[in-house]
Amino acid sequence: MDGNFLFIHINELGEFRSPDTIPISQAYQLACLRKYGFSGRILGDYRDRPLAPAEVRKAILRDRPLALGFTVYEENINRVRAWARYAKELAPDLPVILGGPQIAAMPGAGLLQMPEADALCRGEGETVVLETARALSRGKELAAVPGICCRRGQGTAETEPLPVSGELDEIPSPFLADIIDPAGKDRIILFSSRGCPAACTFCCTPQIGGRRLRFHSIERIVAELQYLCARGARDFWFADPSFAAVKKRLVALLEEIIARVPGITFWCQIRCDHLDRELAGLLKAAGAHTVAFGLESADGEVLRTINKRLVPEQVTAAVRLAREAGIGVELFTMFGLPGETLARACRTLDFVRDSGVAVEGNSISQQLHLFFGSRLSDDPAAHGIRPLALTRPAYLSVARDFATDAMSKEEIDRMALLWRLNRTDFTEDVAAGRNLLERAGFITAHEEALAGRPEADLMLAAILLQLEEYDRAAPLLTRLAAEHGHRSPVKDFLAGPFTGFRLIRRATAAPGCRVIFDCRGMLGGRVVPVTESRYQEAVLGEGTLLPDFEQGLQGLRAGRATQFKVRFPPEYGHQELAGQELTFQVMLHLVMEPVSVVAAAELAKLPRNRYRFSDLEGLRRHNERLYYLVLRDTLFRDLHQEMTDFLALLKFRLQLGFREEALAMVAALAPESEAASYAGRFLLAANMAREAIATLTPGVAAGRSAGVIDLIKAHIKAGNYREAERLAADPSLADDIQALDLRVALAANRQMDVATYLARMDDLLRHQVEALLRLTAS
Repeated sequence: MDGNFLFIHINELGEFRSPDTIPISQAYQLACLRKYGFSGRILGDYRDRPLAPAEVRKAILRDRPLALGFTVYEENINRVRAWARYAKELAPDLPVILGGPQIAAMPGAGLLQMPEADALCRGEGETVVLETARALSRGKELAAVPGICCRRGQGTAETEPLPVSGELDEIPSPFLADIIDPAGKDRIILFSSRGCPAACTFCCTPQIGGRRLRFHSIERIVAELQYLCARGARDFWFADPSFAAVKKRLVALLEEIIARVPGITFWCQIRCDHLDRELAGLLKAAGAHTVAFGLESADGEVLRTINKRLVPEQVTAAVRLAREAGIGVELFTMFGLPGETLARACRTLDFVRDSGVAVEGNSISQQLHLFFGSRLSDDPAAHGIRPLALTRPAYLSVARDFATDAMSKEEIDRMALLWRLNRTDFTEDVAAGRNLLERAGFITAHEEALAGRPEADLMLAAILLQLEEYDRAAPLLTRLAAEHGHRSPVKDFLAGPFTGFRLIRRATAAPGCRVIFDCRGMLGGRVVPVTESRYQEAVLGEGTLLPDFEQGLQGLRAGRATQFKVRFPPEYGHQELAGQELTFQVMLHLVMEPVSVVAAAELAKLPRNRYRFSDLEGLRRHNERLYYLVLRDTLFRDLHQEMTDFLALLKFRLQLGFREEALAMVAALAPESEAASYAGRFLLAANMAREAIATLTPGVAAGRSAGVIDLIKAHIKAGNYREAERLAADPSLADDIQALDLRVALAANRQMDVATYLARMDDLLRHQVEALLRLTAS
């Protein structure tokens, strides 16, 4: 047969190495097309490898595809629309087919509001794409394709889908068809089954799939694993939700993996009531490094409300069994569920933490989304869900824009912040002294929403202690003792001791001292770039440095340079260094001796040092903590002469919540200056919308365009929609994509009619397409 199919995979939020960016659905469809004599290709758009418009242009004009297909989610739909319009600019008659989770149950009215799309995929993707290729190659219209929604006159027509085959292996493997290249991927996504028989009210998968469950044969799955292993892949992600639905089949699969594909590792999802000790041991033997369980909520009543047929105690038992087998655990959870109060939502967070499950990966909770096709989305009011009064076109689901009878939107947003605060990367950064000011900025910008839970005060106090802001940390510790002193994490923190470091000129490095140094490693007479570091900090004896490196520093006096050899262990994480012996050249800037106090009441006894580094640019680039400490003690008049450093200190003070000092710095700026525009942006980031408006308005009124977008955002955050609308309507912003995007948001927030919303979205898309065309021309 003649003809080919072009797919564009829009995943600009993910990096290429992530398994999330494998276009698995489109690859299945392309494999099916090839099986029946058609051809095609997939173009990918990734965060770190954005798709070049010229590549799309070349694929369309040279290959002249029969159709263009997109997989659509709520978060990428507007990006899909821009690319589809770009394609239509190049080839107006090219049919555009939309499929994916956002499309399967989307109202037909949504298609009428997206003029760049020609059809919505309703049936199984492989069947619809194949039938589309057959129809178009024979000169037939889209209305002849089964399982789609397409235009008919001024309305739409829904065609009946073809029956779904019970034999899942009839759909060819995208891996065995050599469509997906595993090179460069951290993990490879696989499916051993399709569908879900459950009836959870929050999920659209059972509804869309008719609660059918089909399996690939064990032979097919093993063949895919062997094929991928031969090409270098060793870690896999079984993404199907019903991986363990039939225990006898799963046991047989795991035994075949052990026998025929030894040494692989994989992630899988299992219902907690499907796991027993025997199965846990077999999973581990087959290579399972992580098992995910669907908890959703730790409140039994909420679980009954969403028809999740389990109790939290079953999850606790499953977590224990997995851990005893040596398997890591992740827990899927949500907040904003029907009937869930703020207290119940917090109970779920506490359950995850108390279970010892790290809040990372899939254990990072998310707000319930109302997607097309779920029972909650079909009738929100019947489940106590109240969509916000926003203008939304028919192609957008309610998603996260709702409150419930039990939780306000503010309370739902508060839960999102609490989960973010408890994420592993956040807590590890604070413990290791990384990104301290950024983390503090998150806490202080949301201090009202985070009030009542001890995590925020604990982390902010830990940050302030590391920044030698002892007088600011003391009130937080007093409040923690009064309000949460009975809680174990607070009790442990307040028990001390609290350690600071006293700067001593020309001191000698010894165990327990904090050292600040520059270093670089030499191998074969050349510098190894990964070993170069400036203004590095470490406490000797804590184990953060390699033993040879720490030994080389001990006895060295501050202000001196030296060199010594360092042997890297064979299992060292960086391949270039593993097992190698390097010669390190080191310059030791400072040595600081430890000073400890037992109780929080004695914090005033800890030293608050004055740092005198003159290389502010070096500090700015390599050590933000030291950069702040130097700026903090720099004379105001000296800072004002170097605006970069002045603005940096302003930003730091806002991040730390030192608002009075920050506002005094803002007051010293010329109201219409460029620096005031930067200050306004920092105030906006600190959730100080009113102050941002006051700072940005003079410059904008004087014709300075630098701050106008931030001023519009500040008015939106403050709820001043009319003023934001007035500013965004300025003719000088007619071609500004940020302003056009904000006008769309204003149409939604001001509850304008759908026609106005769509007209503004059309204007935004037109400018985005023009930008793509300019890139193509260049």
